[in-house]
Amino acid sequence: MITGFGVAEAVKHYYDIFGGSVEGKRVVVQGFGNVGAAAAFYISKMGAKVVGIIDIAGGLINAEGFSFEEITNLFLIKSGNTLGGDNLIPFNEMNEKVWALETEIFLPCAASRLITQQQIDTMINSGLEVISCGANVPFADKEIFFGSIMEHTDERVSLIPDFISNCGMARVFAYFMERRVQMTDEAIFQDTSNTIKKALQNVYNENNSKKEISKTAFEIALGQLV
Repeated sequence: MITGFGVAEAVKHYYDIFGGSVEGKRVVVQGFGNVGAAAAFYISKMGAKVVGIIDIAGGLINAEGFSFEEITNLFLIKSGNTLGGDNLIPFNEMNEKVWALETEIFLPCAASRLITQQQIDTMINSGLEVISCGANVPFADKEIFFGSIMEHTDERVSLIPDFISNCGMARVFAYFMERRVQMTDEAIFQDTSNTIKKALQNVYNENNSKKEISKTAFEIALGQLV
């Protein structure tokens, strides 16, 4: 839950810092396992409209957006780490349609190295504004950190890198290693939210453009390591 929460929370903080609101934005979610289902749940709870979900089992489309109750039900009936339900669109058909859906937010939460440049360009042409990475290295690049598809995407839309957006579980471990912390759900989730917010604020302080967010975040992170 904490990782999916962070992926959704990163989008909320992005709009709060860079301008705009998550409420009413259309969302496509790739993957409906532990991370994707939780991310869909939390971003829907914020008032965003999930219009498409695709995973290995198939997918669902609702151009008007699934209600929060519908997303909650999909979360509850998922089969292990796959999307459940009786009306799933077959994967091959879904994979043809999902990338052209009109959407502002993309949450890639499936396996790594799946998203092609053609798919991401189709999404950009359909109104994409921001990507919050739930998967580690979601693009089909051979490079580990910053390949050509990731760079291409970062130069065109707001791309929140995985080490910020899906830091939830790693942050929980770090939080528990601190002295005298509150061991409550509220405190743990708030700490993850604050960590993501601080990281995005640091990016904004260096680069208030909505493009090259990942490049700036990497430069900050590498500077901290040196």
